[in-house]
Amino acid sequence: MSEYTSLIIDIKKSRTYDLQDRNDLQVYLSKCVKQLNMMFKESIRFDVTFSAGDELQGMFYDTVSAVMYLRLLSILINPVEVRAGIGVGEWNVRIEDGLSTEQDGPAYHQAREAIEEVYKMQTQRFRISSTNNDDVLANYMLNASMNYIQNQNYIQSRILLLLELMYPFVNKTVNPIKVTEVKNLLELKAVSIISKNDKKTGDITLDFNNVQVIEMISITEEAIDAEDIIIKKNMSSMIAEVEGSTRQNIDKLIKRGNSIIIRIMDYMALKYIKKAYGGNYDL
Repeated sequence: MSEYTSLIIDIKKSRTYDLQDRNDLQVYLSKCVKQLNMMFKESIRFDVTFSAGDELQGMFYDTVSAVMYLRLLSILINPVEVRAGIGVGEWNVRIEDGLSTEQDGPAYHQAREAIEEVYKMQTQRFRISSTNNDDVLANYMLNASMNYIQNQNYIQSRILLLLELMYPFVNKTVNPIKVTEVKNLLELKAVSIISKNDKKTGDITLDFNNVQVIEMISITEEAIDAEDIIIKKNMSSMIAEVEGSTRQNIDKLIKRGNSIIIRIMDYMALKYIKKAYGGNYDL
């Protein structure tokens, strides 16, 4: 029987928010999930949806796509932290036309086990659980960029999102990402409750006409230096056009936010996860 990947996500310390902020955050999270479900529709078996309280759950055809989805969601809602369990295994209790919450099987059990382990961890917020001996190294690599992301302010996080959307990681050479989807995600981040609560947002004067998918970065198993793959010519200039800023200022924001380091770490993690667990579907 084929293996699938179940994803369970929850918001860390969600009960510490006051009622209004918690409601606003859940509305924003719902919009992000709806957009990501459309972006990843070819890779999703069951849409990511709320299952209980602030918990989200969904099923993917492959592990790489589940991790890609999780990465984008975590960047979209940063500095709010999410925790996640990723389970790889069979799906044998099937309600074909149902929701992810109505399904069951080893993939779901592994995901639940993974997120329960996260609750006990100090240095990990995401975990993969499977019958694969590669879980330990995969989990280390999956969390390597965590502290860098958590230390970003809102503007640095928005620049990272622009890098993710304009130079996206993909599994194949055909790019199915639509410019409208990219613009929608960027707009969500720009007008979110998160931006309003950050004192370093600055004036939001984004030029959405300059938002485009410039170059996709394929996740391959080839032995290629990650820095050569991640750093692209005129990258800062292209982002500056969207931000209404200068290339020099964007260079500083990328450096101070450690965005290149984050993307190199995550690219290498995705390469390893693809090799260890497979990943044959695009975004």
